[in-house]
Amino acid sequence: MESFWQELKSLLKTLLCFVVAVMLMPLLLLSFLCAHFGNELVNYILSIKYPNLTISKSKKIRTLIDTQKNAGIFHFLLQVEGACDFELIKRSYAQHLTDLRDKTGMVRFPKLRQKLVNCWGHYAWVNDSSGFNINNHVLLSTHKYRGRPVNDSNIQDYVSELATKYIPSDLPQWQVIVIPSSDSTQPYYILIKLHHLIIAEEEDLHVGEMLLLHDTTEKKTVMTLNDGVLGQSPSQQLSHFVRQPEHISRLVKHLMHLVICRWQQFIYEFESLETPDGASSSIQVRSLSQLLSLILIVLVNVVLGYWRSRSKLLKLKRRSSGYRNDVGRLMTIRLLLRRELEHRNLSWTVARMALYNSLQPTNLAKVWTRFMWRFNMNHVLLLPYHFYCEALAMRDVLLRGQTSYTSTYCARLHLYVPLLLYAQLELVKICWELFKAPRNIYEVLFEQPTKELNILHKKSYAGRKIVSFSRSIDGTQLRERHRDRFNDQLRESDFSLTCLAGAVHDYFNTFSDLAPVPSLLNTTCRTISKGYFTDRRGDKSDNIGGVVFLQLPLRQPDVEHARHLHGIVECIRQQQIMIYLASIGQTKYSMLTALLPHVLTKIFINFFSYNFPITITEIYGSSAEFQSTWGQRVQDVLLFRPPQSKTCLSLNLHRFGDKYRLAIMADTHLAPDHTIITRSFERYMETVTL
Repeated sequence: MESFWQELKSLLKTLLCFVVAVMLMPLLLLSFLCAHFGNELVNYILSIKYPNLTISKSKKIRTLIDTQKNAGIFHFLLQVEGACDFELIKRSYAQHLTDLRDKTGMVRFPKLRQKLVNCWGHYAWVNDSSGFNINNHVLLSTHKYRGRPVNDSNIQDYVSELATKYIPSDLPQWQVIVIPSSDSTQPYYILIKLHHLIIAEEEDLHVGEMLLLHDTTEKKTVMTLNDGVLGQSPSQQLSHFVRQPEHISRLVKHLMHLVICRWQQFIYEFESLETPDGASSSIQVRSLSQLLSLILIVLVNVVLGYWRSRSKLLKLKRRSSGYRNDVGRLMTIRLLLRRELEHRNLSWTVARMALYNSLQPTNLAKVWTRFMWRFNMNHVLLLPYHFYCEALAMRDVLLRGQTSYTSTYCARLHLYVPLLLYAQLELVKICWELFKAPRNIYEVLFEQPTKELNILHKKSYAGRKIVSFSRSIDGTQLRERHRDRFNDQLRESDFSLTCLAGAVHDYFNTFSDLAPVPSLLNTTCRTISKGYFTDRRGDKSDNIGGVVFLQLPLRQPDVEHARHLHGIVECIRQQQIMIYLASIGQTKYSMLTALLPHVLTKIFINFFSYNFPITITEIYGSSAEFQSTWGQRVQDVLLFRPPQSKTCLSLNLHRFGDKYRLAIMADTHLAPDHTIITRSFERYMETVTL
């Protein structure tokens, strides 16, 4: 009875939160309209006042919280095999990036050549890039650091010192620093600094192109950072904890495939522009049905051509503010329509002749006779054969679960009825998650976060960044040490997070005389796949997962600690589904920052970043194979995501193939104690046995 009242109270709380959220929807809509038109007005005024600038329209969170002292500069560190040929590297960047041009002769990535300036609190690009010089961006560093050759013992200090230095404000905000090795048998390093707006606003520029990397392995099933054993289901992985709507997507794919097949069949029947030997042939329009069919094909092609031309025009305008197009919208439609009509030899004369031929009594009689013959043939004479095929299809479905008689009604019902049923069940589950979403978001953001203070809340921050990274840790030895431990109740990802939590605990324990070590630490966690470094096509954000809020229990790693973390992760998968999806919407389309004015958005970001001072990023890939564009093998790639606003510590946990590495980016005021985290993480990963 008590459990019943608890469930009832929980349901009433969920209902109350949902009703409040629905009542706030009109206010959010009004806020969105005000923010949208306000931003458009400001951008228009700035573009008129400063015609030599292109005003940035990015609504990314990093754009709103970016400052000159605390800029969102991503750092990438490449460890490359072979001899260091600086001139070859510089030529590769010039050939594939800065000097690359599209088919129209325009620079393909103009923002790599443009300065980034601040204009009334808004970022803007300087249109004039005549002063660009690649020698200011691809730099050769010395092979010595403080009088000693650069090697594994001091590379971290060297890279950290390079990370603290700002990119000169009078240059485009990116740099490539080549760090040669004093010994030709040792690998050399490349440090790449990149402002987040270059990736955000340069449509065709992917991180893989900026790093000049590509994947040498074939596309296989992704094994994520959280795969303890091959063959685990996606629901067991933190990076895929939100199960995709499988049956809805399958139903949509089937329907799209059906529409495409019908359309191709329709085109083949009414428009055959090529003969079997490949020669083109003119279409002879002899009937009204053929005329109407060709008109439909022409209209569809005109619409598709207009959409493609406008998309290309908008991209060229964004690529160069000085680009002008003399062809208007109506002229574009007229040119496309004329081309399609000439291609099919359609005219008013042809239309009149087709109408005249169709209305002749003999042709009307032929059409009616053909219709009656087909109707009687299919629905009378062949009816027993159709029943026979349906019976065979029914037998195959009942005995084998599939049938080769795909044109029968039984086969169609067997395909689409289960899909429709499961798709409806998934739709009900989605609606239930939407119903629970307001309560879950409120609890995760306001009720559940711990209020314990820690040393990070008491420090002031400079904005400059330092880095630290661990050595490579073999995952095979880790699994060998826990041969009987990793299963459905305890995964390899739980162990890596446990070691990370223990390392953070050691860091806080260093300051135990100034502030108590918290038992729980509020963190944000997201995942990135290997394609983020290598893919050069498609949506740039496809390889970036959503954000979840992870309360990290801080204590020495042991089996109870790992089980506690396992339970927290399972709770995240059930409670934070809509938070995960909403954050993906923000990453792809800036949905959340578009709802509120920038001032309110900054206030909320500062509030939450104060409560969540640490970010955890899981970077995973099924293999550790990387290849540079200039032909050398890249042993490893490390990503350092910059902490901004009130966040001061970014922990980036890499797993490529069977190698683990931790890369840290922190504020300079946390030095030199931030290295405690990497050293403790190495020790726990290599020695702790659950």
